[in-house]
Amino acid sequence: MLESIIDAVKGQVVSTITEKTGLGAAQAEQAVPLAKESIHEGVTSAISGGNIGGILDMVKSASGGAAGGGLAQNLVYQGIAGKLIQKLTSRLGIPETMAQKVSSIALPMILNKLAGQTREAGDSDDIDQGSLMSVLGLDAGSLLGGLTKGMLGGKKDGDKSGGLAGGLGNLFK
Repeated sequence: MLESIIDAVKGQVVSTITEKTGLGAAQAEQAVPLAKESIHEGVTSAISGGNIGGILDMVKSASGGAAGGGLAQNLVYQGIAGKLIQKLTSRLGIPETMAQKVSSIALPMILNKLAGQTREAGDSDDIDQGSLMSVLGLDAGSLLGGLTKGMLGGKKDGDKSGGLAGGLGNLFK
């Protein structure tokens, strides 16, 4: 699902990055898959650490579309932003100050789109855990079952799901 969300905002993200940072279009376009990878890693880490509330708070904060206020204070968001900045500097050779600008533009735009999808998936106009899990392709029962059975690492005892981490890996392909 994240793939379709990113595809829906990719053009807008690339043009906004080039317009607001002066980064070339080719590098701005290369930043988008790195943002997806960083979000995937951050969400996976938060879920495996039992921080579903942090993800939910991040998505709620992102519904404004800017990195100000609650979003920048969210620990899950901070982790994702840190991962993206590191990837931009190490893989694309972008200076850290530029990478921070790119991160502060790209991530809120993508997460705002995720917030919109989550709002649409719910029974109300609010963002709740059930609608977020639905948009991410997860359900709380299997998620909690996976956590309590220690299935984060992968297949055990004939389990065909690949565990929670395996399911998340497939989700973001």
